[in-house]
Amino acid sequence: MKRLRVELHCHTLASSDGVITPDGLLKAASLQKLDAIAITDHDTTEGAVEFQRWFHKKGSSTQIIMGEERTLTSKCHVIGLFLKHPLASTDAAMVMEEIHQQGGLVLVPHPCRKNDGLLGPGGLGMAGLEPADAFEIHNAKSSQADNDQSLQITTIANRCFFGGSDAHYEADVGQCVNEIKTCGSLEETVRAMLRRETPFRILAKIQKPSSGERRYAPAYYAVKKYASIPKPLLPLAKKAYRFYWNHRHGGRQHQLTEIICSETGLSKA
Repeated sequence: MKRLRVELHCHTLASSDGVITPDGLLKAASLQKLDAIAITDHDTTEGAVEFQRWFHKKGSSTQIIMGEERTLTSKCHVIGLFLKHPLASTDAAMVMEEIHQQGGLVLVPHPCRKNDGLLGPGGLGMAGLEPADAFEIHNAKSSQADNDQSLQITTIANRCFFGGSDAHYEADVGQCVNEIKTCGSLEETVRAMLRRETPFRILAKIQKPSSGERRYAPAYYAVKKYASIPKPLLPLAKKAYRFYWNHRHGGRQHQLTEIICSETGLSKA
């Protein structure tokens, strides 16, 4: 049975907080054996367009899906998948309508995260998310508690779901993968998964019950309000930290465990 390994939540250097380069993602895709990656940069599709061209130029078999993670006026996030154009609105209802008008899918990332989840304190609640196509029930960047809550709410509401790595560095790519039984093209297969019309499972690096949110350079942010890096040195600091993070956490295929199977249900340890 042919299955596709798909990463549905990935940020590149086109995002304000992403540093993944085209060549870096190419290597990560090969290492993690990914058939497709959705580029979901913050408030832009430029990265997705550039990376599509780069992967095609390099003859990679990994396909790039055009996406965007839109920041709303509430600071919460929503993802548009299979987009044709950049998104314009920052109102939740309007941006969901805009995504559907493009023929895209509305995905709700990290729903229960406190600062930017649409089921969090500043969000809409499930009633306001009726137009959404699927909810991210495992986000590799989120805490175990947030992921458990997202899974519980989505299951009770009987909504469709997916998993994502929320990768910002190459080493994060493939920490949560959707393995989907093929039923046509890549787009047809992903759409079928998000309608529960084809078998799939979500594989992820197992979190401990006490696992918190993935944080980058916590020591820097702790002292930032007292002493910041001089602007001219910021590019060098970013490059050094990228090397550190990828060297420490990358360089090997992630060991993933099945946490959800559409045919048998929850199987998280």
